[in-house]
Amino acid sequence: MMAESQKYLSLEEVADLLGVNYQLVYRLVRSGELPAIRLGRVYRIDRADLDVYLQNSKTTIELVCASCGKTYASHLSLPHGCAECDAPICIDCWERNDVRGCREHNPAPNP
Repeated sequence: MMAESQKYLSLEEVADLLGVNYQLVYRLVRSGELPAIRLGRVYRIDRADLDVYLQNSKTTIELVCASCGKTYASHLSLPHGCAECDAPICIDCWERNDVRGCREHNPAPNP
């Protein structure tokens, strides 16, 4: 059983804590995504490093183009902003459709 005040955790303890397979934690350590200390043949993960990794792994917002309404997973797909309110505008709208404003500031033309 793992103590809450324990500073260093084994890969098995981290896997149990997160409810994932040991091999996933091992791959994260080996790839360098999750920092760990190697003591001989054993890895230990600092609880603070685990907390930082988990915080950085969170997906907190949904990225939506203010012009077309399409949802994106990366902020890199929304590099531009409305000239009036700086609402995010996707690459497609900006470059292909020459849109420089959100729906409110650049209403669609009437047919």
